Amino acid sequence: MPMNNSPNTLNPRINKEVPIGLSGEIISKSQIAREFSWPKSDPRTEWQPTRTLVANDEARARLLSISPHFNLLTFLERTKNLDLISRIIELLNHSAYQFNSRKIFRESTEWKKRIVKACAENRPIEILILAFCVISNPTKRVQSTNVTLAEDVSLLHMNQIARHIEHIYPPGAIFQVISDSTFYALPFGVTSVEAQSYINQLRRRVGELQITDTIKILDITDYLTEHNQFFQNRFTFWRKIFLASPVTNELTANEYQRWHASMRCSLNSRRMGFEYEQLAILFSSYPDKSIDNLDELATVALAEYRALKAAAADTEWENRYFPNAIRATIHSKKIPVLGLRLYPKYKLSSNLLPYHGIAVISPGKNNECEQMVVQHEISVIGNPHYTKVINENGITKFYELTKPIQ
Repeated sequence: MPMNNSPNTLNPRINKEVPIGLSGEIISKSQIAREFSWPKSDPRTEWQPTRTLVANDEARARLLSISPHFNLLTFLERTKNLDLISRIIELLNHSAYQFNSRKIFRESTEWKKRIVKACAENRPIEILILAFCVISNPTKRVQSTNVTLAEDVSLLHMNQIARHIEHIYPPGAIFQVISDSTFYALPFGVTSVEAQSYINQLRRRVGELQITDTIKILDITDYLTEHNQFFQNRFTFWRKIFLASPVTNELTANEYQRWHASMRCSLNSRRMGFEYEQLAILFSSYPDKSIDNLDELATVALAEYRALKAAAADTEWENRYFPNAIRATIHSKKIPVLGLRLYPKYKLSSNLLPYHGIAVISPGKNNECEQMVVQHEISVIGNPHYTKVINENGITKFYELTKPIQ
């Protein structure tokens, strides 16, 4: 549980050093792919092969969580002459798992110090990562955000990494997965019920997958509510700044526009009741921004999103509650941080986070194993080349390519 720190012990400074959460990319690029051609009629109304989940689908998820780019035996042989600390760093820093600079991460004295401390105390290596949020855009997921195969594969992928560490360091590793679902409910425009439901589903799924010893699902708001007044003051302070001056010396106009476009695609447009034709115009590669007020809403939402991040950073919650953890991120950064491939193909052949789309499974090439990517659901629903896979409650879990596309 969070420690009981009084708000008056917190430093109300404007950050002199840019915290990890505020450095570099802070919101994932999540626009629909330029190569997607929107059908003339609504694909959500078209017939499509559909089946119900079977027992073997979980086994498939476990196989999909194994990175084809990492071989444990090869790694153990290649690093056999390194000391324990270096081997742990090299494993986490392997290109199968790390998409940020391996050189910068390897040279970080802070992460090395934390690993040394954990090994000296014979406890698991802690890895802290913020991920898993509710995004309510009906082009990304036709239904409300639920835990699907993409989340399963991501959770199992982190578990795989922790198990690999056990081979060189028996206490292994624990991923402290901090969901920001409730935290970003304000800018994304989702209800607290949706946000909390998603976290509860994640926790339940971790139990069902039997990975509770390596994966912990936590809610960031549990830590920030300990400093409510300070946090609210800082949020108000930063919101005013980001609304007045969204572009700064550290943030170019082009980068701001990229963030703005991603925020526009992350707002709760489901509640706005757009028809298919309007969605196609709003979220195409070259949207007609004159037909709606999403631009204005995105401007305010992005300012609030940035203000929430900045206010949280001002509380220094990460070092207060997780002082021994290695910091991982789902975003591209130029600082020493583990850019974690949340699932094996993330930042390789797939750029969307699990909750920004739906899992799509396709056969591997040249007799390789199946692979999973995440796509906007609008790009596969209603397409007879793909079979929709649902659970007993009618919730779509993933799509599988069952008819070759010529």
